Amino acid sequence: MNSETNRPTLMPDFERVSTETVQSRVHGRLRELLMLGRFAPGHPLKIADLAEAMGTSAQPVRESIRQLVAERALEALPNRSARVPGMTLERLEDLRRVRLAIEGLAAELATERATAEDIDALRALMAVGIEADNSGAIDTTVQMNKRFHFALYAIAGSSTLLPFIESLWLQIGPIMRQSAAIFDGRGGRGNEMHARMVEGLDRRDKEAVREALADDISRSFNLLAKDLARTAERPAG
Repeated sequence: MNSETNRPTLMPDFERVSTETVQSRVHGRLRELLMLGRFAPGHPLKIADLAEAMGTSAQPVRESIRQLVAERALEALPNRSARVPGMTLERLEDLRRVRLAIEGLAAELATERATAEDIDALRALMAVGIEADNSGAIDTTVQMNKRFHFALYAIAGSSTLLPFIESLWLQIGPIMRQSAAIFDGRGGRGNEMHARMVEGLDRRDKEAVREALADDISRSFNLLAKDLARTAERPAG
């Protein structure tokens, strides 16, 4: 198992946000932290706490939270704050199916367009991910996993697909860190599917790339489903 605690940081470290385009930068920062699982399901996001952490007024934070509620990344609470939605087995399976369809298409398109430089860049990201897995650095593991996937999808060259993929990752991100904490990725196991994707790209084998991506997504979702099922069966109190 990874050596770090399974629990995400209650209030992640924030860099102070400059006065330039405060609204877009706050929104972008919160989106990134959600995708990286730095806020757990059910975690409340309090406007005052976030504004203080980012060094801004409450208004850009309030507007960012409103946007994230509209993006289904957060759910609104009566006091004008919000929280990260909880996860159910039904919702998890729905997200898995949609990710397989949309990200699978992006992977196929990337296979048609990938250059040698693109493939080398993916290998470099994979190498950092393997190092993070071996050292038990969960936050880095999650970050490198996201960077690998989005680098792959960027190669696809579809400005239409990418926003859909980002929306999916906003919804699944809060539990992705949990998946990394459950799975022992040492010895290259954590990047096994990424290696298969890269090999498929090198051969221009769209079917192989899509299959490796599907196995990668399904492995994480299966781990999370088992964990959710165990939690549901646990007696209250």
